[in-house]
Amino acid sequence: MSKEEKIEEKIEENINKEAELNKTITELKEQLAQYQKKADELNDKVIFLTNDYANKVKEKGEQANKIVQDKLAELEKKHSEIIEDTKKYGIEKTASKLIEIIDQFKKAIGFESNDEKVKNFLIGFKMFASMFDSLLSSLNISEKVINVGNEFNPSFMDAYDVSNDKEYNDNAVTKVVSNAYFLHDRVVKHGVVIVNKINE
Repeated sequence: MSKEEKIEEKIEENINKEAELNKTITELKEQLAQYQKKADELNDKVIFLTNDYANKVKEKGEQANKIVQDKLAELEKKHSEIIEDTKKYGIEKTASKLIEIIDQFKKAIGFESNDEKVKNFLIGFKMFASMFDSLLSSLNISEKVINVGNEFNPSFMDAYDVSNDKEYNDNAVTKVVSNAYFLHDRVVKHGVVIVNKINE
């Protein structure tokens, strides 16, 4: 083989190698483009998942915050109710003792006398009783007057005895020993009565 033929062969060999290299480069470029496409898709997915996660975290945070705010509002309301209840009924025990004293005092001055000196004392004591009533009223304590013939109501009456009187209906009050007292809407002293029970 001549020198020129060898050169031509080498050139042809190089051309073939270059063609193979170009083919390989083209294939690699295509693979790279595919990888780049997959990387872009994965990147988009990561961005979507990150945003979705961030939105869910934000949503859960808002829900948790609302729950906390609702609980705080509920506790605040309960606290206010307790304070209001304490203001309203805080004197209940003291009121009960005070009512007992006033009630006994009223019973003591409730009798009639022909003695002028006793009558004069009773007038003064009745003025005190009126002042006691004003005091109770200022404390939002009211007397619930029970009358003979009223139907017995266990929510604010206690029966200390029973009678069997044909003049009155069954379960009617036949005698009032003492009236009931309320602090606002709560019973602080039950009225004491005798209740009629008609034997069938």
